[in-house]
Amino acid sequence: MRILLNGLEIARRAEDDQTVGEVLSELRQQINSAGNIVTQIVLDGHPLPDSWQRRQRLSAPVSACRMLELTIQEPLSLKRQTLHDAAELVGKLAERTKPISRMFRLGDEVTANTELAEFLDDLKLVLAGLDHSTRSPEPFAATSPVRDRLLESANRLLPTLDRLYKAQAGGDYIAVADELEYDLCDEIESWEPLLNDARRSLDPLLQAQ
Repeated sequence: MRILLNGLEIARRAEDDQTVGEVLSELRQQINSAGNIVTQIVLDGHPLPDSWQRRQRLSAPVSACRMLELTIQEPLSLKRQTLHDAAELVGKLAERTKPISRMFRLGDEVTANTELAEFLDDLKLVLAGLDHSTRSPEPFAATSPVRDRLLESANRLLPTLDRLYKAQAGGDYIAVADELEYDLCDEIESWEPLLNDARRSLDPLLQAQ
């Protein structure tokens, strides 16, 4: 079985009686010890699924497989990519607040509630990305002021979300629309400069590598 890292084949070939999972475990240890992170695993051209099929494929002998491809990233570059993705999603979320609010005001409650559920799922993704990317253990101390601002923003967001959930549970869709269009929209828009500052804070660290 051939092994590729970021598209480049390494000298090692897995040809003994090991399973794919055993080889992958050894590779992960080496990659993690070098300070890198595995972001994607592809076996014979197919990404490994997060299901029972993953366990089944990992238990296969290496002799039954042709190629194992790993995509790896250094934590700093992964943090910056996460921030980039979060910034794109923040812009889309801000644009969606008024259309969803309008649906509630017009009485299109079924569609509006479906859209709101998707909106809140995407909001959780942004928050998770911001949380991951602004954590500040060494050597990421440059992001700590940004994290302080993130925590302040999160503290302001929680009461807004609490009011929104209570209004939705009580069927007060005008109140839901108000929370979406005004308070929540303003808070989300305030994240754009926060994200830009977070990305800029990582640039000197990336250039120094």
